Amino acid sequence: MRGNTLKLRLFLLAMLDVGLLNACYVIAFLSRFSFDVPLRNVKPYLALFPWISLFCLIAFYMFDLYSDWKRKSLHHLLYTIFLSVLLVMVLTMSMTYMGKGFSFPRSVILFATFLQFFVLGFSRYLIWQLARKKHGSKKVLIVGDSLDSGVSLAEKCMNHSKGWFIIHGFFPAHSRRLLHKKMAEVDVVLLGPDLNREDKAEIISLCIKHEKEVLAVPEMVELLAIESELQQIDDLLVLSIQPPRFVPRKLLVKRCFDLLVSGFLILLLAPVMLLLYVLIKLSSPGPAIFKQERLGEGGRSYLIYKFRSMVVDAEKSTGPVLAAAKDPRITPIGRFMRSTRLDEIPQLFNVLKGEMSLVGPRPERPFFIQQFQESIPDYAYRLSVKPGITGLAQILANYSTKVEDKLRFDILYVKTYSFVLDIKILLQTIRVVLQREQAAGVAYENDENKKKLLRLFGYYDMANTANNE
Repeated sequence: MRGNTLKLRLFLLAMLDVGLLNACYVIAFLSRFSFDVPLRNVKPYLALFPWISLFCLIAFYMFDLYSDWKRKSLHHLLYTIFLSVLLVMVLTMSMTYMGKGFSFPRSVILFATFLQFFVLGFSRYLIWQLARKKHGSKKVLIVGDSLDSGVSLAEKCMNHSKGWFIIHGFFPAHSRRLLHKKMAEVDVVLLGPDLNREDKAEIISLCIKHEKEVLAVPEMVELLAIESELQQIDDLLVLSIQPPRFVPRKLLVKRCFDLLVSGFLILLLAPVMLLLYVLIKLSSPGPAIFKQERLGEGGRSYLIYKFRSMVVDAEKSTGPVLAAAKDPRITPIGRFMRSTRLDEIPQLFNVLKGEMSLVGPRPERPFFIQQFQESIPDYAYRLSVKPGITGLAQILANYSTKVEDKLRFDILYVKTYSFVLDIKILLQTIRVVLQREQAAGVAYENDENKKKLLRLFGYYDMANTANNE
């Protein structure tokens, strides 16, 4: 019943989007021709009406405007609407050229696009406000094994879009027998990733009993079980969990797509690459193209190509280190390239060579992979497929997101891969490039924020008192 209600809501939302988008074309025509629209100008639009409506549905779907965007930020929503409307405009103009519909005024298309952004943006803003009123301002109780884990989760909630979560406090898992007393005070219970399975199962059961929402960070084994097949052995129900890899048919489609798109982008971006090459050479001494060893599919080593964004021999005195926010080793032109991801363009040649894919887990250096595998045994799963120029972690996480958190997105990508998912990730990478805050380096803890959270949790003052005594 709930699934049917959700489908009906999505259908009505899609019809609303199509209706508003085409209504903007009507307004644009009436405005352009002062309510006296010649038939020869409106005929191409009527012929393209089904296609324009289809383009609207495709664009909005590709930018996840029909997924559950509950608790997403408003600026994220507006960015995706802007890009969706822009994509519809590009596809519509392409169709007018292909169909030689030159009597379809370009001024009408441009004005309609301008209207569509504001009209569709406003309609989605109203829906977003209703969703925030219904699902927002939830009091969150964080339950974990360690205070550090609780502080980390609280920071995530604080960094999230304002108005959705209110941090109510932290509750240690070893005191879970007293947890039922807290249930009446909160709306949501957020479980830390450090909880053992027994504690997690007991707390989830308690939350369900009290009809409270539970937010749990998934373990790797739970992600590996995604899209698993239910089977029966005699009277035993089992899950068939397959290793995270692509089947040959999907690999062939993915490789053909990589060759076609990377070849086209190299030709299209050739002037940009030439300009960046010259600017890098003029702004700092050293080669413009930077080569570095990375590990790809199956742990095989290869040289990745990038435009150099740091000074030459940046790690000569420090050894391999991850880039940090406001890193002094980054050159001025390098900072711009990193924020816009332009330094990644030469990796298109890695894609042509078959060492990388357009979409996949980001490649890492052997030095760091060895460290990650020692602390995160499941890290090896991301080496089961080719690394990518962009990936699910790049559009859903931040540059400074912790390795284990990015790994969850990478495993999710491998387990749920489809050709459509790759296109969605490529299109949404444009949004990430525009939202430059996602391209910052490794973020370091803010002591003041941590102190505020500890006070909220009731630990900081107690710790200070104990130290003074």
